[in-house]
Amino acid sequence: MTSDVPAGLLYVLTVGREKELVLLVHGSAPTTEDLFEWMRDGTVRELTVWRHGDEETSTLVLNFGHVVGARIAPYSDTRSSSF
Repeated sequence: MTSDVPAGLLYVLTVGREKELVLLVHGSAPTTEDLFEWMRDGTVRELTVWRHGDEETSTLVLNFGHVVGARIAPYSDTRSSSF
């Protein structure tokens, strides 16, 4: 995993999925207001993320028009949660 400390955990539930995608966001983490606006407007956003199993961060392009639930949480390497 990258040595940078993540800015937060992003939980995303998309149309047609039963489980959320959990991403470690690097750089600037979106706020709850950002997530609300992006989902309402169907915005496509680039996020710098790390996913379990990946060795480095990558850029994820996410269409928030397909997101039915999202939340941001503070990063903790012991945190575990689900929708």
